[in-house]
Amino acid sequence: MPALPWSAGVYAPADGAQLHVLTSNLPLKRYRDIPRFLRWTMKIRVQLKTAPGCAGYTLDAKVFTKTFWTLSAWSDKDAMEVFVHSGVHAEMLKDMAGRLGNPHFVDSSATAADLPLSWPEARLRIQRSS
Repeated sequence: MPALPWSAGVYAPADGAQLHVLTSNLPLKRYRDIPRFLRWTMKIRVQLKTAPGCAGYTLDAKVFTKTFWTLSAWSDKDAMEVFVHSGVHAEMLKDMAGRLGNPHFVDSSATAADLPLSWPEARLRIQRSS
């Protein structure tokens, strides 16, 4: 499955604005959890479309290896945290508890000029933090 294209969020950063970037690597424990995860992904994408502070987001699903990568840019870390702990995303966290292997999250920064963010850079962030 190819990576989903970058989708702009409702937050339009000014030129030169610093953004908070979250890169995640989410390995599932079992293949049978893939449909559940993909259903949650579609619901979360709806939430992301209107999430305050979200500048953009994308997903790369490596279904054959049960691994999902997320990449998002935010006005600041607080906006990201509010999103993570609210609405559909919060429900997903409860439902998917125990179904993930060892997820890896990397916080970094970017500027408005860096948008849309690229997958090669995102994977480097994960590798450098390991």
